[in-house]
Amino acid sequence: MTSFYFLKKPRRALIRSGLALVYVLLGIAMFVSGRSHTVLIDNRAAEDGSYNAIKGMSVTVNHNPPSDFMKGDRDKFTIKGQTLRIKVESFDGKIDSTYTLKLPLTEDSVIVSVPKLAAGLEGAMEPFDLN
Repeated sequence: MTSFYFLKKPRRALIRSGLALVYVLLGIAMFVSGRSHTVLIDNRAAEDGSYNAIKGMSVTVNHNPPSDFMKGDRDKFTIKGQTLRIKVESFDGKIDSTYTLKLPLTEDSVIVSVPKLAAGLEGAMEPFDLN
């Protein structure tokens, strides 16, 4: 009878530690998926002339309603999670694309240059300080 009791104790400790691990992993998953970010969508030309602003476009960010942008416009969106989907449709029909970006977990706010993104240039998403 005593040997059976000792077999139960390690098994019970193993189950408890496995349950604790599941709780920790669930907490991490909830933090990552529920984290909110401020995303600024920008439609401005480069100062050095390497890319031009889009004359007019409709932008849909994740599941938000579409917003219209003209040259030089900038708007702010709040996004939950790490995935940013931007659908861009220019008014002249030249651009009709969807872009998927992964937001850095450590950044509270980022700025995304849609003309730079549409031109396929590096660094379309940069950290941004709202203060």
